[in-house]
Amino acid sequence: MRVILRISFIVLLCLVLLAGGFLAWFYTGVGLPSLSRLEKHRMDQTSKIFAADGTVIAELHGEQHREKVSLDQISPYLQQAVIAIEDERFYQHSGVDWKAIARAFWTNVVEGKVVQGASTITQQYVKNTLTGKERTYWRKVEEASLANKLERKYSKDKILELYLNDVYFGQGCYGVKTAAETFFGKQPSELSLEEAALLAAVIRIPNYYSPYTNAEAAMRRRNLVLDKMAELGYITQMEADEAKMKPVVVQPIPEEAPSLVAPYFVEYVKKYLYSVFASHPDLRSRFGDLSPDDIIFRGGLRVYTTLDLNMQRYAEEAITSTLDRPGDPSAALCAVDPRTGEIKAMVGGKDYSKLQYNIAAQGGRQPGSAFKVFVLTTAISNGISPYKTYDSSPTTLVFPDGTKWKVSNCEGSSYGSINVYTATVRSVNVVFARLIRDVGPQRVAQMAKAMGITSPVDPYPAIALGALTNGVNPLEMASAFGTLAANGVHYEPICVTKVTDAEGEIILENRPKGKRVVREDVAAVVNSILQDAVKHGTGRAARLNRPQAGKTGTTDNYADAWFCGYTPDLSAAVWVGYPQGLIPMRSVHGITVYGGTFPAQIWRKFMVKALEGVPPSDFPKVEFGGERSEEMVTVTICTESQLLATPYCPHTETRTYRRGEEPTDHCHLHTQAQKVTVPAVTGMEESEAKAAIKAAGLVPNVTYINSTVVPAGTVVGQNPLAGATVSPGSTVTISVSRGPSPQQTVPNVVGMGETEAKEALFSAGFTYKVVYSPSSPDKVGVVVYQFPVGGSSATTGSQVIITVGKGSG
Repeated sequence: MRVILRISFIVLLCLVLLAGGFLAWFYTGVGLPSLSRLEKHRMDQTSKIFAADGTVIAELHGEQHREKVSLDQISPYLQQAVIAIEDERFYQHSGVDWKAIARAFWTNVVEGKVVQGASTITQQYVKNTLTGKERTYWRKVEEASLANKLERKYSKDKILELYLNDVYFGQGCYGVKTAAETFFGKQPSELSLEEAALLAAVIRIPNYYSPYTNAEAAMRRRNLVLDKMAELGYITQMEADEAKMKPVVVQPIPEEAPSLVAPYFVEYVKKYLYSVFASHPDLRSRFGDLSPDDIIFRGGLRVYTTLDLNMQRYAEEAITSTLDRPGDPSAALCAVDPRTGEIKAMVGGKDYSKLQYNIAAQGGRQPGSAFKVFVLTTAISNGISPYKTYDSSPTTLVFPDGTKWKVSNCEGSSYGSINVYTATVRSVNVVFARLIRDVGPQRVAQMAKAMGITSPVDPYPAIALGALTNGVNPLEMASAFGTLAANGVHYEPICVTKVTDAEGEIILENRPKGKRVVREDVAAVVNSILQDAVKHGTGRAARLNRPQAGKTGTTDNYADAWFCGYTPDLSAAVWVGYPQGLIPMRSVHGITVYGGTFPAQIWRKFMVKALEGVPPSDFPKVEFGGERSEEMVTVTICTESQLLATPYCPHTETRTYRRGEEPTDHCHLHTQAQKVTVPAVTGMEESEAKAAIKAAGLVPNVTYINSTVVPAGTVVGQNPLAGATVSPGSTVTISVSRGPSPQQTVPNVVGMGETEAKEALFSAGFTYKVVYSPSSPDKVGVVVYQFPVGGSSATTGSQVIITVGKGSG
C-alpha cells in the first residue's frame, strides 16, 4: 500500500512539475519567436505616385495591396462586427479564450482531426505575422503563449488596429482601407452597418464568402454577423433586421486593370527610385532588409513628381491626332521647364500596351541635323562670327588626324558661299562639316555633354550631322535645348521633387540646381539664329505667335525625324520613327517625313495648348559680335538665288547682315509672273520622271507606296496632274511603286514564356498584342495560342496577337 502511495505521490509531483514548467514556459515563451520581431515587422503598404497637382497617377504594390489607418479612422460598426464574429470575448480574455479552446478541443477530438479553431483576434494576428498558418496542436500552443505576451505589451485597441490593418479580405485587399475602397468606394470611417458586417463576414474564408463570386453565401454570413452583433448588444435586433433586408451591393471589379496615367513617365519614375535606393544604403536602411524593388512596391512611399497632367494630355493628343492611321510610325515627346529642369510631360510611344520601351527616355536614335545646334554653340563660343562665310558645295574634307570625309547637302544641292547664320536656317550640311573641322569634334562633344546630352558622344566629325554611335533620346534633347532657353544655364532633369514614407516623413528632396555652361552672349546669339530657323527655315511648320527657337533633324535614310524647340518658358523635343528598326518613312500620309513635317506639327500642337494662358516671354536681345545696330542692315532675299527678292520670288527670307556684306543685286530667276505646265510623268521610271520635272523648272518630291499592280520603281500617280499650270519652282509630288508589301514569316512562339515571345516577335519585325486567359498552373506565363500562327506569312510590322496563360484565381 505504501508503495502505491509513494508511486502516486511521485506521479502527482511529476504532473505538478510538468504543469508548473508548462505554465512557466507559457508565460515566458522561452524558445518562441521574440515579440521584438513584431516591432521590426514592416507591414506591406502600397506606394503612391502623385502628379504635380497632387493627383494620384499610380499605385505600386506587391502581392499585398494595403494602406494603414489608425483605429479612429475605422467605423465603430466594423470594429464591433469583427469582434462579434471573430472574437466575441476580445475585451475579456488575455489573448487566449480558454472557454473557446475547450470547446474546440472537444470537437476536434470527436472528429479525430483539427476541424475547429478557437483563435482569438490576438492569436490570428500572431499567426499572420510570427508563427505561420500550420494547423497543429503545438502551433496553437505557441500562438497562445505569444498572444498572451502580446496582450501584456499592447492595449486591446492597438491590437485591434494592428489586426484590422493586416487581415486579408479577398480580391487582393489587405487591411480595411483597401477593402473599403475596393468593395464600396469608401473610406473605412464611412462604412454603413450592412457594409461593415459584410467585410467582417468575408474574413473567415475570403474566397468562399466573396460577394463577387458567391453573393448568396456572403449574404448568409453577413446576416449571421448582424444577428451576432444584436445578440451582444452592439446594435438592436430591429437595426439588424433592417440591415438584413438590404441587398449585397459592391463596386464592380474591372476585368482589366485601368490604364495608367502617363505610363511611360511612371516607369521612368520607378527606374529613378530604384537607382536612388540601390545607390544609397543610408536611405535603404530605413526599410530594414528590404531590397530596392521591395521598398518601391511594399514600402508605402509617397512619391511627388513634376508631371503636369494637362501638358501630359496635350502631348498624347498631339501625337495621336497627327499620326492617326494604321501603319503610321510612332512618336515620342518630352517637355521640361528650362528654368528648373522639371519634366512636365513624357510620351515614350504611341501605345504603351503594345510597346513598353520608352523612346522618350531610353531610346538611342540618330538626331540628324538637330545636333548641329551643338556645333553652332561651340563655334560661337570659340569666336566664330555667325557671318563668317563658307563654301557650301559638296566636297571631301581632310581633318588634322588625316581623316577624310566626303560630305554633301540634302538632295546634292549647293548654295554657293553662305554664312553660318544662313547655313543654320537652311540646315546646310557642308557648312557644318567645315565648322566642326574648324572647332574640332572633341569640343563639340564636350559642349553637347555640358548642355545636357547624357548618352556617350564619340568625337568623330560626322557628329556635326547627327551621326552618333549611340544616338540620343527626346529627354536629353529637350534638356540640352532648354539650356539655351535658360540663356546658357543648364538644369539637370528632375522627375521627382520629394519622397516621403507613409507617415509623411521626408526621405529625399530634389531642388533645381542650375550651372552656367554657355556664356550669356553666346546663348543669345544662338537663340537669335534658331528663332529665324523657325521663322524662315526648315522649322516653319512649328511657328507659334510668340518668341520661340528650334531646329529640325532628319537622318539620311528618313528613319528618324526630329523637331526640338523652346520658348523661355518650356523646352520640348519630338521624335518620329519606327521603334522596331531603321525603317525609312518615305510615304506616310503620302509624304516623305522630315523634321519639318510631322515632328514640327506635333511640337506646335503641344506647345500651343501647353502655353495657353502663359504670357509670351522674349529672349534676351543680341548684337552679333558686339556690332552696333547702326552697322547692321536687314533685307529681304530670295531663298533660291540668295539675292534681293523681287515681287515674283515665291520663297523669301528676312536676314540681317553687316553693312556692306548684304546682297545688292536683285533676283534674276523671278523677274516676272511666270507659269509652267506640269509634265505628264505617270508610268515613267522614277529617275526619268524626276528628270522631266526638273527640266520643266519644277521641284520633284517623291513618296513611295506599295502596289500589287504597278511594277516597283514606276510612277503610280502625280500631284498636280499633268497639264496643270503652276509657278516656276513649284513642287510636283509623285507616288512611286515599291511593289507588293514585303512579307515575313511569323515565328512560332507557342510554348515560350511571355517575355521570350515578345522578344522573338520584335526581332522578327512584328508588333504584338498580349491577351491573358485562365489556364492550368503549368501554363501560367506561357504563350498558349497565337494569331497569325507560326510559319504563316504576314506584312512586316504587322501585329501578332499572343494569348498567355494566367492563374484562375
